[in-house]
Amino acid sequence: MTNAPQARAWRWMPLYLGIAALLALLAFVPTASAARDPIASGSTDLHMKKGFLRKLSNAGITVSGLRGGATGGNKIGLTLRGGMLDPTDVAGHVEPQGGFKLSLGRRGVPIYGLSVNTVRGSVYATVAKAHMQLATFAAPVVRREGFGANFKAGQLVLTEKATRRISNRLGLRQNKRLEAGRVISNLYVSAQPRTVNLLAQGSVVLTPDQATLAKFAAKGVKLPGGIAPIPPATAPSATTLAFPISGGMMAPDGSTGRLQTIGGVQVTKRTEALSPQVKLTNVEVNFGTKAALVKLEILPTPPFPGGAGRASIVDLTLPSGAVTTDPGARQITITGAEAKLQAVAATTLNGVFNQPAPAPPSSSDFVVGDPFGTLSLTAQAE
Repeated sequence: MTNAPQARAWRWMPLYLGIAALLALLAFVPTASAARDPIASGSTDLHMKKGFLRKLSNAGITVSGLRGGATGGNKIGLTLRGGMLDPTDVAGHVEPQGGFKLSLGRRGVPIYGLSVNTVRGSVYATVAKAHMQLATFAAPVVRREGFGANFKAGQLVLTEKATRRISNRLGLRQNKRLEAGRVISNLYVSAQPRTVNLLAQGSVVLTPDQATLAKFAAKGVKLPGGIAPIPPATAPSATTLAFPISGGMMAPDGSTGRLQTIGGVQVTKRTEALSPQVKLTNVEVNFGTKAALVKLEILPTPPFPGGAGRASIVDLTLPSGAVTTDPGARQITITGAEAKLQAVAATTLNGVFNQPAPAPPSSSDFVVGDPFGTLSLTAQAE
């Protein structure tokens, strides 16, 4: 004969297993990212000074593009291949693609692998196979350009090490040698980010699906009081919940990144014996995996196992045209992102709200793919 405690333990086993599986999907949540954005595209232009061009011409030296670099008139044009830059003050570095070559007869000095470091005021490069500080520049003039920025440094000054190596490799003698401290060009950089850092402004608005609300109601969750916001989240209307955005980072096209919120929602089934409750807080939208994660807490304990952890609960679909941007205002808007329940989340909700006996009708059971609702937001980039 099975004793009563053992029977109760076996009765709760499906719920224990469902919650254990859900909490096994814990997701690491990074701390607030640095202010520097990874660079996706842009350009670096060197506008050579007349004096430097005259020096090269008198020595018989020509300038040509290398590895994708382009030359024309007094300009050396390079595209950006990477880097990290704070668009508000351009602190960081950018890495141009390609380079240029200084040639004299059969001799040549390839200069490539450039890196512009605005914190150190330096340009580094590989000069004839030796990596070194190529030049220095003073504090640049900064201007915002949509989600990114551009900046100009009026004087790019060759270092002594660079002038010595270039002169030696080209076989320059006496007054034809390049002098240390020679101003060679202006420096122009325009950079657009792959992802942008988000300010703590605006909210993610959830509009729950009516069919899903009906399932909660069938399980004994009385509406509207059974589903309530956890401050600082709010309920702007009887059919929406708003979760304040606390930060994160995302691509302007919504293809990747993580948007973080604070506050949450609690769902409570009030009964005489016990009141099962699920708290979902700190919603995080992962645009890379197209999923939403939450901090999950199940009450009361006992008999519920309770506990808390980060868990993925819904899959997200961004319909065509759902993402729009306003580069001038540096805003990203997403409208009508569709959230659908993941399998383990559906199992856990059934396990919690099918208790206590008698069980609600099977037609109220959540299943994978159930529409949870739609998410809309306007995020403000730095």
